[in-house]
Amino acid sequence: MDDLEKKQAPEHKSPRLAVALYILNKKGEVLLIRSPKWNNLLVACGGHVEYGETLEQTIQREAKEEVGLDVGNPELLTVITMIDDPAFVAYNAHFVGLQYAVKLLDEKQEIKLEDREAVEYAWMDPAEAAKSSDVQKITRDVIAKYLVGKEKKTLFGSKKCKDCDTTKVETEEYKAGWMRAQADYKNLQREISEQRSQWAMMSELQILEEFIPVYDNFKLAYRHQTTDYSPEQQKWVDGIGYIMKQFGNILKTHGIEEIKTVGEMFNPEFHEAMSEEESDQPEHTIIREIGSGYVMKGKVIKVSKVIVAKKKE
Repeated sequence: MDDLEKKQAPEHKSPRLAVALYILNKKGEVLLIRSPKWNNLLVACGGHVEYGETLEQTIQREAKEEVGLDVGNPELLTVITMIDDPAFVAYNAHFVGLQYAVKLLDEKQEIKLEDREAVEYAWMDPAEAAKSSDVQKITRDVIAKYLVGKEKKTLFGSKKCKDCDTTKVETEEYKAGWMRAQADYKNLQREISEQRSQWAMMSELQILEEFIPVYDNFKLAYRHQTTDYSPEQQKWVDGIGYIMKQFGNILKTHGIEEIKTVGEMFNPEFHEAMSEEESDQPEHTIIREIGSGYVMKGKVIKVSKVIVAKKKE
């Protein structure tokens, strides 16, 4: 499978945290699986840390899911970074990988491969695996450095490993970087959530703006009623008034309110002056409304068209 055939991974704005498990038996052999995701090379089993899991839970789950084994006594070997490794053909990926050596809890366990993750397995002597071109490079390098020779003897023992101090510093650096990446990812999630809220509000506003002219026409028609209706006609007029009131209440439930006009001081943020007329009212007082204006959750969506007072000459 070449690069053009790779599937796109789910969008992640930060690296994925993963574990690799170097499962060892009493003979000191390491278990490797042949993985289609790794171009059918031999690799250590492992996978992503899921939300809410501890590292120990991830180790136990991945070992059980991929090879059907119960493991324990995890010991951190090193931390690696993998960015779009050409050998990883499943999808483009950026991993921060915690490399662990683990022991079998029972040597008599039967290996059960998960067919999506592995097509076969092999118990290999670390020295042999470190030299084999059939083993993926990162896996080979980790085995060569930590499971072969002197380093191998320190595993699961009380003796301090040769590179513990360096590894500890590197681990803390990777941890700090991962935590920063997680913080950036959370910030991105918050921004997306805010944008979604804005998109929902814009969609709602677009629909409501189409209803506002209908409501305005209701009000305009209602203003032209007279006082000489018959009882039956008055009932019809009252019914229309009730419908208009219902219309206004629906707009209010969606956060839309009419802008106050008559008797208010002119405010260019909310009002558009169509003309001025001499009046006994204080200058710039709104004396008549020509077209209604509206605000939605404090934001002006339509200004009121008004006539304002000016001094008499």
